[in-house]
Amino acid sequence: MKFRTLFLKELREMLSSQTILMMIVSVVILSFAGQAMSNAVEDNAETMMDINICDLDDTEFTHNMIKCLTANINALDGEVNTVDITSDNYAEELKKANVKSVVIIPEGFTESVEKSEAATVKFVQRLNSLATLSNMNAGSQVAVDYLSSAVKEVVYSTKVANGKLTSSEVSFLNEPLKLEESTVVADKSEDISASIVMSLCSAQGMIVPIMMFVLVMMSSNMILNAVSTEKIDKTLETLLSAPISRLSVIAAKMLSAAVVAAMQAAVYMIGAKNMMNGVLDNVSGESGYSEALNNLGLTMDASQYVLVGLQMFLSILIALSVSLILGVLARDAKSAQTLTLPIMMCTMIPYMLSMFVDIKTMSPAVRYIVYAIPFTHSFMASENAMFGNTGVYVGGLIYQVIFLAVCMFLALRIFMSDRIFTMSIGGRRAKTGGEASQ
Repeated sequence: MKFRTLFLKELREMLSSQTILMMIVSVVILSFAGQAMSNAVEDNAETMMDINICDLDDTEFTHNMIKCLTANINALDGEVNTVDITSDNYAEELKKANVKSVVIIPEGFTESVEKSEAATVKFVQRLNSLATLSNMNAGSQVAVDYLSSAVKEVVYSTKVANGKLTSSEVSFLNEPLKLEESTVVADKSEDISASIVMSLCSAQGMIVPIMMFVLVMMSSNMILNAVSTEKIDKTLETLLSAPISRLSVIAAKMLSAAVVAAMQAAVYMIGAKNMMNGVLDNVSGESGYSEALNNLGLTMDASQYVLVGLQMFLSILIALSVSLILGVLARDAKSAQTLTLPIMMCTMIPYMLSMFVDIKTMSPAVRYIVYAIPFTHSFMASENAMFGNTGVYVGGLIYQVIFLAVCMFLALRIFMSDRIFTMSIGGRRAKTGGEASQ
């Protein structure tokens, strides 16, 4: 019986209304993130097997080959769309055709097939993001596999009817196509596979979100615990009753935290730059990958690191100002720990989404909800800098500044009034002395 009473007592203390509320909020937020990712996967799945093709050879053989390709792709609920590519300026051509990728059949394709020589096809793909799910489409290998199958079907139908295949034709059918690839980023293009670009940039695409998540959580925990501890221990009352203005108290807290945050952002940015230089040094040389990434603008320079660091710094300041308000709401040590959950959830959503989906291509309703989370713009900062999304970056920067100003205004209003001593969330009101004696 004593164990049961003790167990129920501890359970009631831990399972407070505040804890239950945070659980419900967590479920709602995570469900929202899961639904957003599910919609992104569904949108990509609808067009994953679509192939855009440009026939520059324009012969009877290529026409028959495209018919076979269309039949095979249609059977898989995909589509084969014909587009016109009239120049080698692939960035402009893909933009004009409004497609992300295209398979180009060059002139002389049929002539190579008739000579039983491996025919060249070119696969051009645009990268708008480094997110994993945003590039779920019919990649180069998939396109080549289905084109190879179509070539074999046409060759069999046209040549087997006239007799047996020669030994050179049999060898040719084992590997009928030779692939050349180009990748487009913003208004630049390079002869490099998009899959290689993704693999080389994956470290850079992951390190900034991870750093951002760690920095926000560290900074918010730091000031939230400091304020909540001072309030719980009654140290805050002594401090605010001292002959010093409350504005000076909050300014000192925020400025000291901001200095630490700026140092953390600078150190992490320098570390990220050194790490990426090490990665690129290992892939440079004869491969030419390092030069290709530089030409595509996928290696950040000093100015871009400054831009990313600026948004990271603003996010940390926002986390600090929100933590300052949340720290005032704490009524004990347990509630102070729970109060970090809103910041953690608001950090986790853009963190997960930025890793897997291109937030800019999500449905407008979901996209603007995600944009409303101020930390989202810092998670997108490195990608916006590399892909030249200046408008998205500037808009996010302005929004963060406004959001920070609002949070600081609310924090100042709370600290300048006596509500700082009475505000709390969860738990019962403290009893008066008379009620306590009864």
